[in-house]
Amino acid sequence: MADSAKEGDIDRDEARVNAPSRTLEKGLFLLGLFDSEHPEWTLKELRERSGLSKATTRRLVKTLEFSDWVAYDAARHTYHLGSRVLQAVHVAMSHSELVRVAHPYLLRLVEETTETASLSVWADRGALILDTVTTPRPFKPFTFPGMLLPGSASADAQVLIAFGPDQVRERVLATPQQKRTLNTITEPEALKERWAGIREAGVAYDWEEWLMGSPAVAAPVFDQTGQVRASLSIVPPIERGSGAEMALCADAVTAAAAELSRELGYRPHH
Repeated sequence: MADSAKEGDIDRDEARVNAPSRTLEKGLFLLGLFDSEHPEWTLKELRERSGLSKATTRRLVKTLEFSDWVAYDAARHTYHLGSRVLQAVHVAMSHSELVRVAHPYLLRLVEETTETASLSVWADRGALILDTVTTPRPFKPFTFPGMLLPGSASADAQVLIAFGPDQVRERVLATPQQKRTLNTITEPEALKERWAGIREAGVAYDWEEWLMGSPAVAAPVFDQTGQVRASLSIVPPIERGSGAEMALCADAVTAAAAELSRELGYRPHH
């Protein structure tokens, strides 16, 4: 306890000086230790839980405190998440209304297709799943809200890239894409051709390009400004992913995406 109290008195200028950028990953790891079961930690507890040295833990925690990512409770001699985290949560919650409006469409898709349905948005490095309703049938895909699907291979990413702004496509093309399976398309010219086809068809298929055994189909959701806001997708197991079955899923997901777009105020130009 005394050790923690002493650390709470360290001048913040020291944290500013001793914050090399190479420690970012370790700092994020420390932030990840705070959760609903562990909302606060002493400095000693953080050191023991992280396995970092005393000096490194102290430097990282004081840097996080200086930046308001954590805050020090002098009475309890503990650290808890700070105001900057609340700001980040506020940004994340900006999607909460979208999730609320879209959730009934996911329920309907699962009822119509008996397969898992998801809502995703673009998150700079890939498609981020905001909401998922799983199938009641066996062989459920491993997807969950908050899961990031890095790269351009997933059906959701394909849709969000194809219908997104030019700068998104340019960034993807400038970044070497991981060949996740034998079916993954990574060549820039092939990707550009693929995206053009998706814009023409209004739907994207993932033929085991993200994960073997899990084909998928996705359609774009537009907002009142005409910008792509999200994607709706259906992910069956390969045993239920024949061409005919995927075509039926495509019809269902494109219809749901179009209806959700209208609810968000989208009015296509004729």
